[in-house]
Amino acid sequence: MYELKPSLALSRVPGLLNIATSEDTLHKIWELREVEYSKLYPEVTCFQDDVYDQEACVLYSAKETGEVISTGRVAFDGELGLPADELIKPAVDQLRASGKVIAEPSKFAISREAQGALPSYLLTYYEIGITHSIDSLVFICRSKSNRFYEKAVGANVLVKDIGYSYGTNEPFSFLEWDVKRSKPFLEKFIGEKLP
Repeated sequence: MYELKPSLALSRVPGLLNIATSEDTLHKIWELREVEYSKLYPEVTCFQDDVYDQEACVLYSAKETGEVISTGRVAFDGELGLPADELIKPAVDQLRASGKVIAEPSKFAISREAQGALPSYLLTYYEIGITHSIDSLVFICRSKSNRFYEKAVGANVLVKDIGYSYGTNEPFSFLEWDVKRSKPFLEKFIGEKLP
């Protein structure tokens, strides 16, 4: 049995997004990850029993039929560490050493049916950061997406090329999203004021 973290109280959940609270839902999320990641990241081959899901708020959206069509999570730093530790631990440890409380949005997958869900995920990640006193959300993304995240959330590139490409021919970067500093960037991105 997979033990998920207790549900968090989030203003946009339920709505477009939901929090995974059952093993059945988690299996559906793993299926979506496998479908989407197999197309985008050929070297990612482990989708079931992701240990970081146990230390995360796993979000998803689904059709009325129950089919999961998008997912993302925020993994909380703890004994297990963060997924990024597996590739660039020194950079992650540097943030920890500075005294920052960090968490990692990861395992983000949006099917064609869920196009347009990105703003809801970014706003929910922001809310998790604010309500859980997280200083920085750190994440790995394709380097070609750096500019987008710099504009949308005010992210800073900490490592321009992490030296691992997930089986693609593209470089990937490690970014830091300073949660408190990101509010004006997010407001501009979504076109509305945040509380």
